[in-house]
Amino acid sequence: MKQLVEEVFVTEGLPQFTFVRPPNFNEILLDVRHPGKPVIVEGQSGTGKTTCVRKVLEQLGGAAPEYLTARSATDVHRIEEVARSGLTGRFVIDDFHRLASDTQARLADLAKFAAEAGAGTHTKLVLIGINQVGSELIHLVPDIAKRTGIHRIQAGSAGAIDQLIREGCAKLNVDIAERETIFAESRGDYWLTQQFCQTICTANDVLETCEQLRKLAFDRVAIRRRVVEKLASAFYPAVKEFCRGVRFRPNNDPYLKLLQKIGQQDSSIVDLNELANANDDVRGSINNIKEARLSILLRDKPNCARHFTITPTQKTLPSKTPRSFTF
Repeated sequence: MKQLVEEVFVTEGLPQFTFVRPPNFNEILLDVRHPGKPVIVEGQSGTGKTTCVRKVLEQLGGAAPEYLTARSATDVHRIEEVARSGLTGRFVIDDFHRLASDTQARLADLAKFAAEAGAGTHTKLVLIGINQVGSELIHLVPDIAKRTGIHRIQAGSAGAIDQLIREGCAKLNVDIAERETIFAESRGDYWLTQQFCQTICTANDVLETCEQLRKLAFDRVAIRRRVVEKLASAFYPAVKEFCRGVRFRPNNDPYLKLLQKIGQQDSSIVDLNELANANDDVRGSINNIKEARLSILLRDKPNCARHFTITPTQKTLPSKTPRSFTF
């Protein structure tokens, strides 16, 4: 059966053929299956948190829980209602880190109640976020730690990324040469790997399953350029606004220096205090903006706020911008 390349290497929605289970998939499944146990799934952007949870729910079957995301204004009202009124039901709440602190605290209390009640509770919460959601909740309500399933999804290993690529290649009847270079580009980011593979296929005029096996060669720099160009319209305006800062000045470069330094880290989630202390070359720049100016920037520029989030208590800045486009 022929498959379209966008159905195999998926950049929008859930991958049907190229989903790779994280090592702790079964542990997440057990906790999601438990009737009352609150579940927290955290990890940086691109590690497939939402995809993993939805695949778990797909495998479990039955009536799907209500899915709510803090990126939707309508959903935020519903989330606030759940938090305020303690509504019964099964809820998946995505982008937890974007919720107001009082809403987070109420959800933490609701999670605590569900954890204490165990199987007797009528409320099931699955919380997804890109910062240390579990640590935040334990800080808010310390005694829920032992009764809550807290799972961190790490970026994919070289083996996991190779498996993803091989499974996609099998569906399209192609063989991508030098697959290890894709891992070097994506650094284990599942979504970015899908994007690279899709771009390699289109660059080789492969738009659907080939009748005969085709070997696909690619130039690493050229493919990187095409991926960046493809993503520019979505991310460049936000990056440009971020680098300009609260008030644009020709010498206003602390924001650019911060983005450059984030791009050199293993994770797009950084502690700004630690980042400043560990890097003398940008310490002054980060310290100059971390206390107030970053929060003002994200408050006044919604386009930036869609891609960056700051947690004031921990001074962490999780970035939703793909790593290849950070600079």
